[in-house]
Order: sequence, then structure tokens, then C-alpha cells
Amino acid sequence: MGFSVSLPKILYLTLLISKFARNEKYYNTNDLIKIANNLKPELVRLRKDKNDYKFLDDTNFGGLRGNFSTVLTFRGFVNRNNTYIAYYGLGSNDRLFNAFKKGEIILDSQNYCAYTNNIELKNLLEKEVNNFTIRENQAHIKKFLEKNNNFPLKRDTVNFPKIAVLKSENNQYFLRILFNTFKADNIVEFNMFNYLEGAKIKQFNIHPLFVVPSYDNAWEEFYVIDSKEILLNHPLFINFDKRTKRFYDNNKNEYSYYTLDESLEKLSNQSGNIPERLSYDWQKVRVELVDDYVERTSEVQKDEFSLFLKNFLNWKKSFSIYGKDVVDITVSSSGGPDVILTFSGGTTQKMELEHKWNNYILHKHYTSQVWKDAWLYADEEWDFDKIVQIFSPYLSKYINSIPKVFLCVNNKTNQKECYEVDWNNLTLKKIDIKD
Repeated sequence: MGFSVSLPKILYLTLLISKFARNEKYYNTNDLIKIANNLKPELVRLRKDKNDYKFLDDTNFGGLRGNFSTVLTFRGFVNRNNTYIAYYGLGSNDRLFNAFKKGEIILDSQNYCAYTNNIELKNLLEKEVNNFTIRENQAHIKKFLEKNNNFPLKRDTVNFPKIAVLKSENNQYFLRILFNTFKADNIVEFNMFNYLEGAKIKQFNIHPLFVVPSYDNAWEEFYVIDSKEILLNHPLFINFDKRTKRFYDNNKNEYSYYTLDESLEKLSNQSGNIPERLSYDWQKVRVELVDDYVERTSEVQKDEFSLFLKNFLNWKKSFSIYGKDVVDITVSSSGGPDVILTFSGGTTQKMELEHKWNNYILHKHYTSQVWKDAWLYADEEWDFDKIVQIFSPYLSKYINSIPKVFLCVNNKTNQKECYEVDWNNLTLKKIDIKD
């Protein structure tokens, strides 16, 4: 009968509903929650003493969302529908999902087991069961502290009620870094996303605490890296080689570390590493971390030129701007900005077309001189504060390839609008534009 692997209920549910996901990646635990409630409501309430396991009543830090978060492996940081988000999957690749869709894995709903004839799939299933067990154990750090009264750190539930930030008697702060997966028998991968995001590591000098598990002990070893080293490179993943005792990231940067006892003697307290924290900018870092632009899961949007032609031009290829008449608009074939405006005097102007203002940054146009002095149109309302927030982090290095002229349509008046930005003093001038 092949191989049989017993699955925790939440892992069984995740695999069962995986074939109903639009993509092979789960971008958000909410994506899984919606599918689970729609397709398998009888499996959603996994505990009788909880009332918030349904999606509509689910809290941000509990319920079904929390269950799914301990099943999934963090895979990266992407843009979906112009929003930066983390994305996850069952395992480090889509092998299990694909195998279930192809019928290589059969699920037993009576005993919550998975059956397969493939030894590789059996091993992958057992690995995910083990990963879930480790994540589940490490997620309950409150229970660990209750069982280990002599542990030198305590939760700071006042400043950090929802995340595992620990504090020493010397006022040192530590954030428990999330175990991600075993990349190999001796290589443990950690997910740094929860550490890097937001403002917490600017407000407090928080050192990352790595709980290195073994296959049978979720709390086997404790190590700490100085926060200033992480703020220097801001790695999204950090690996630990259990044999060589090396910490390194995916860019081959190595990190010095301390045992927990050593860190209590040598590392700075919550007020330390101020220069590194002052220079840290999560809004900028998250753009650097984002993977290649991913497919949208919502309705497929029309191409930018169609929107520009319909919404801005009203199907006419002529208008007047800066007192000059545009007599033709052609789609560029140069691999640079999308269109070329031709004026009545014969001069031309490059223009990039985007759905959203920040797509210009996401597509990394600012890094190329091809977009030098190009104008930018977006099918989005004008918001100067938003424009400044999006483009100002790149001015010092890429000023020549940052747009100065922005075109859009006012959704209230349905009128064309054009604005010229002086990036040197952050002033704004509205430009007359006529049909």
C-alpha cells in the first residue's frame, strides 16, 4: 500500500485545499483562510475552546491565521497588486502541491494520513510534519518560559504584547527569530522578515535571538547576533551550519555571534547602536528585498497604453502642454519608456506609462539612463506627499532618472492634470494642459 504519513490536522487541511489556490504560492495566510472557510468549513474549527477560528471572526494574532502561519514556509517578499507583502508556501518549493494535484499523494480524511508510493514524497511530508512541530513549539515561548524558570530572559508584554521580544535584567532586548526550514540535515534556515519590518528595531536596540532546533528538540541551542551587523546588510534569510557553527546569509555574508550567556555580558542594551538604527529605513529596505514582480491574483488589468489612450487622451492622440501641441503619440520599440510624444515643431519627449506611481520604482526604471528626463503618467490620483515618499529615497543617487513631470487624470473632475516637481527644494508647479 505504499507509504503512510500521519499529518497534523492543520497540515492536512493546508494540503487538501492547496489545489484550489490560484497560484502555487500562498501570498498571505488570509488567502488560505478564505479557501478553507469556503470549501472545508467542517475542518476549520480545530479547537472547541476557541471561537475565533472562522475567517470573519479571526483576530490578527490568533485563530486559523496563527495555525496556518506555523504550517507555511516563508519564501520571499514580493509585490502583489502594488503592495509589498511576504509570501509563503508548503515547503521550500511546490513539489508537494504539484504531487497532490497529480494524484501522487492520496489523503485519508478519516485518519488524517497521506499515502504515496514515492519515497521522496514520503520524506518531504515527514519533513513538513517536523517543521510544523518545531514552529508550533517555538511559537509557544510562554510555555517554554514557564517550564524553564532559570532562563535569563523574560517576555516584555508591555511594549511587545504580540511578538516574542525578550528582555534581560540588564535591559537588553532580544527578538526570537523565526525558524523557517532545514535546507539540509545540518543547515537551518531562519526567516528575518519579522525582525526587519516596521519601526520596532529603530525604537529599541533589539538583538536577534536564534533558537537553533534539532529534529527532536525545538530549543536545542541559543545564539545571538549583534543588531548592528543585521542592520548593515538586512538579510531576509540567515542560515546556520550546525557542523561548522557558521551564520551566513544568501549573499555569502558571514556573521559573528555569541552564545546567549556571552551576549548578556557583551552586547549593548536597548539604547545601544544608535547610529545604525538612525540610518535604518524599512521603507527603503523593503523595496530592495522584493523579488521579481509577480503575477496578479485579481482581475487582469488592461495594458498601460490602453488606459492612457482611454482615460487621459479620450481616444485622441493630440493635446497641448507647456504651450506646445502634441501632434502624435507612438509606442516606443526601444525597450525604454513606453511612448514618444511628438510636438508640432518636430521635437520629441519620452514618457513612461504605469498603473501606479510606485510601479516606476518597482520596475527599477530609476536605475537606467534610458529613462533619463522621461515624463511619467499613472492611472492614479495625484498625491504630492505620496510622490515624495515614493521617489525621495532614490534622489541622491539616481536624480537624472527620477521623473520631474507627472501626468494623470483627476477622477472627480475627469480633467487632465500635469505637475512639475523641483526635487532640489521639493516644490511643485501645476502645468497647463489642454485638449
